[in-house]
Amino acid sequence: MDFHAQAILTFEFHNMLPTSGTFERNALNRITFGARPSDVVLVQQMGWSAWLADQLNPPEGDDPALAAHIAPLAMRIVYGGQAPFGDIPGWQPVNQLRLLNYMKADIATLWDVARRSDVSLAPNERTRIQQELNATTWVRNVHSRYQVREFMVDFWSNHFSIGRQECIYGTAALPIYDQQVIRPRAFGNFLDLLTSVAQSAAMLRFLNNAESNAEHPNENYARELLELHTLGAPAYLGFGRQSSRAMIDVNGMQMASGFTDDDVIQASRALSGWTLEQGQQGPNGTLPFTGRFIFNPAQHNPTAGNFLGVNLRWLPPEMQGHMLLRMVAFHPATASFVVRKIATRIFGDNPPEAAIARGTAAWMANRDKSDQLKQVMAAMLTGPEMGAAPSKVRRPHEKVMALLRTTDTVVNAHDQAYTVLESLGDGLYVWATPEGRPDRDIQWQTAAANLTVWNQMLQILAAPALRTTLATQMPAEVATSAIGIVEYWVERLVGYALRPQAMQALIDDVLSPPGVIAALRSGGINNVETSLRRLTALIAASPEFAVR
Repeated sequence: MDFHAQAILTFEFHNMLPTSGTFERNALNRITFGARPSDVVLVQQMGWSAWLADQLNPPEGDDPALAAHIAPLAMRIVYGGQAPFGDIPGWQPVNQLRLLNYMKADIATLWDVARRSDVSLAPNERTRIQQELNATTWVRNVHSRYQVREFMVDFWSNHFSIGRQECIYGTAALPIYDQQVIRPRAFGNFLDLLTSVAQSAAMLRFLNNAESNAEHPNENYARELLELHTLGAPAYLGFGRQSSRAMIDVNGMQMASGFTDDDVIQASRALSGWTLEQGQQGPNGTLPFTGRFIFNPAQHNPTAGNFLGVNLRWLPPEMQGHMLLRMVAFHPATASFVVRKIATRIFGDNPPEAAIARGTAAWMANRDKSDQLKQVMAAMLTGPEMGAAPSKVRRPHEKVMALLRTTDTVVNAHDQAYTVLESLGDGLYVWATPEGRPDRDIQWQTAAANLTVWNQMLQILAAPALRTTLATQMPAEVATSAIGIVEYWVERLVGYALRPQAMQALIDDVLSPPGVIAALRSGGINNVETSLRRLTALIAASPEFAVR
């Protein structure tokens, strides 16, 4: 009997992998960027409740090991010079390995980069801001100990979606949005998060509220605030119907059960004057050009009336916007809409109603608490649904991050993180419109999307910024048989056996001329490494790896 036939028989009768994931593996994959065997062991040792409690109480910033890894990271930046021309001063050429300095810059510095771009500063500098943000996001998604926070930062960034193509100033402000608005509030209070988003330079420019003025209040942000950020499309009652709306008690205040177009108009008036310092006329002269938030009375429209049935006109101008945000943050429609959206992200297109009910109850009970969102997550993640079979398709970014995590790849500053998934509408701030990328499985199941991601996973481990040595990770005793090699890496990446025909296909590949067995026999660490990267990419292309 030849070696190939022996491999088939051995696989059929001596497969040592389980046929399904453990509770710990399934639960971890639902709320992390990829469960590694070491993560599973940790949860088994600590217990799910203790592990979750630790995850929901992260430090204010990065954990120490992650901070130490990020601090020295650098990427090369190269561009040619531009000679002076008329009133344009131009710029000098640059070719340097530079630390990720823009990630530490304040809003005024980032705003100034956008202002000087194409005039006295190369446009490459503006692009570099986003490259640094994407690079640090990849590092955090892969290496952060606090994976649930990474998962929720990703969720909130998409819930309060900003397209980086819209405005050079808003895009330049995205590091502030990520690090000072979203990340510190991922487990905080929703009203505080909502207010911080509303006052952020990135959102004020993206949805045009920074340009809203007394004569023409801009309705763009007001509509998305109600339809996408808070009450949700299900609470939209259409045009008119002001007098026929049901009134409900919300924390002692009577307000309408849903919103109409007139509420959008009133919201735009109440939020006019919430703007940025961008050189416009203020109450005492011209404002500076810093990008910092300011309430500008000169831009406020004083005619806001009944919003959700509550008259805002008698409040001081700046307080009108704060009252409006408090009303929608406390509204039960917001709890229903946002919690269901979180559940869909965790569990899939048909999330369990029991988890939604627990999360909604926790949301409403903790509306005034500083850790409201932590309590929501604790309620949603403690049920038996967490350990059920995988039910959510990984989107392309998640697949790449999971491959990097499960192969113990060290991720350094990778400049191509800026564009690697852009063609699929995935990646950080890639989705151009304010509803954010769709969170339905069908979005990521097209042939074009799968082919693109498969090709990326075949190539990604060769990127200079990503360092892994699969050949040295594989125990020597595993390398004695094709079945041992396949089972070892399937267990690493997936945790349980693939379909029998898929397992056999992997064994056949390991035994083929470009496979791992041939590389091991011929010697040479590079050949073995290349063949193992091919094998792990093939496993990552499986339907089993594609769900979490």
